[in-house]
Amino acid sequence: MMKTSKLTYIALLSSAAIIFGYIESLFPAVTTIPGIKLGISNIVILFALLRADKVSAFFVMLIKVCVSSLLFSGLNVLIYSLCGGIFSLLAMIAFKKLKFSVIGISMLGSIFHNIGQLFAASLMLGTLSVFSYLPVLLISGLALGFVTGTVCRIIVSRTDIV
Repeated sequence: MMKTSKLTYIALLSSAAIIFGYIESLFPAVTTIPGIKLGISNIVILFALLRADKVSAFFVMLIKVCVSSLLFSGLNVLIYSLCGGIFSLLAMIAFKKLKFSVIGISMLGSIFHNIGQLFAASLMLGTLSVFSYLPVLLISGLALGFVTGTVCRIIVSRTDIV
């Protein structure tokens, strides 16, 4: 069973991630290429992984993806976001164990999020041609992952919350 304090912490972080996701949905698309967005709500998931544990980060990701998709997007987006979130979180857990920096973990998490979304798209559409977007998504993942990682590093360095 999960302690009330941990459950409350997960709920607060999930709420923050949903709010950031909503704020991000108000911005127009960065490009015409699907899948490229700022990813500011992922700062909260990375924060949960760094300050709490992988189970907390998983629940924050799961709640954020499910609630945000149902409120702001739809079921199709839920599938892409969930697949991207799982790929991303697994990568971030692995690279955290390998002692990568916060920014490195964020950049790799962003890249794997894009790979997860392409994987979902290839399954749903029945074609591997969606992977032709991979080079662009890798570059955007590195750039935007750097930004979110930098913000997360600043937040982590200025908080004592556990």
